[in-house]
Amino acid sequence: MPTITQIEIIDLNLPFSHPFKIALAVMDSAHNIVIRIHDSDGLVGVGEGVPSRFVTGEAPETAFEAAKLYANFLIGKNPLEIDSHLATLERYMLKNPAIRCAYDLALYDLLARHAGLPLYALLGGTKQVLHSNRTLGIDSPAAMAQTAKAFVAEGAKYLKVKVGTGRAEDIARIRAIRESVGGGIPMRLDANQAWDEITAIKILNDLAEYEIEVCEQPLPYWNAEGLRRVRERSPIAIMADESIFDAHDAFRLASIGAVDYFNIKLAKSAGIHGALKINAIGEAAGVKCMLGGMSESLIGVSAGAHLICACPNIALHDLDSPFHFAEDPTFGGVDFQPNGMVTLSDAPGHGADVKPEWVEKSRRVVIGGS
Repeated sequence: MPTITQIEIIDLNLPFSHPFKIALAVMDSAHNIVIRIHDSDGLVGVGEGVPSRFVTGEAPETAFEAAKLYANFLIGKNPLEIDSHLATLERYMLKNPAIRCAYDLALYDLLARHAGLPLYALLGGTKQVLHSNRTLGIDSPAAMAQTAKAFVAEGAKYLKVKVGTGRAEDIARIRAIRESVGGGIPMRLDANQAWDEITAIKILNDLAEYEIEVCEQPLPYWNAEGLRRVRERSPIAIMADESIFDAHDAFRLASIGAVDYFNIKLAKSAGIHGALKINAIGEAAGVKCMLGGMSESLIGVSAGAHLICACPNIALHDLDSPFHFAEDPTFGGVDFQPNGMVTLSDAPGHGADVKPEWVEKSRRVVIGGS
């Protein structure tokens, strides 16, 4: 059987082409941690995690150190025993979902490479062409309307719109966007926890006429009962994001009828292993899922696209984070067009990796032998 011989930990510092504002923060770059697991058969599995102070509670500095601690548990182990390894990492140091995600994706990628299968086939899925939304950060109504019009001109079929600075401003943004793009383009709102219950109910009723498909996380992450009450009074479907990290959260939200959708983000669910559990609970409870993103490069996005193809209950796709970056640090993986169309390859695994020149200029440590 193969053994893990070496683990590379790479800190990718990825500047955005433009600052991106949401209700929680203004972001101008991402620090993503890439894990490359080498084994004795000469194969390499690649994974990515996105530590986020205001979502997962991780920072790039702490995540990088956690990644080194985790690596020491895996050197010399059989890389194909994924369930055992992920359980060990969780027991050793609870939380740290983004870094556990990076290891999870690398292990699944390596397993698929051993099988000689694309990741979607390993997971039992069917190859599809996916259609992601394009995302608009918070700006003035006029600026957001202009950006939305440009996305639709490129062929985008769905728009995700960040809101959360006040009732009048948020309504003005949505009205301006709808007037700019016309009908037939569904909008998905994301308030990133910005509203209270009364505000959310008022805004969502005011926006019912604007073809809003769903509203994501209108309330603070801890307020599950509030989400249920908003859902009961909203003409627009409600989605949980920051309220759902793992299967326990999924079960709690589903059991009280709090939401219509779960937003599965691999950096929150600690990777594919956790995402499959959340999706299974959603499917059993009649709750659809979205596969969302947190500033992943095409490494994380490619893994997510393969997961979607194995999970019909993941009905919505929010995969456009690579378009934020000033430069693309990756090669291979899915083909992602500006119109939101995502096409998978049949290469073994998810197919994406870090460009050698980015490896050379990034902070990097190697655990294990050469």
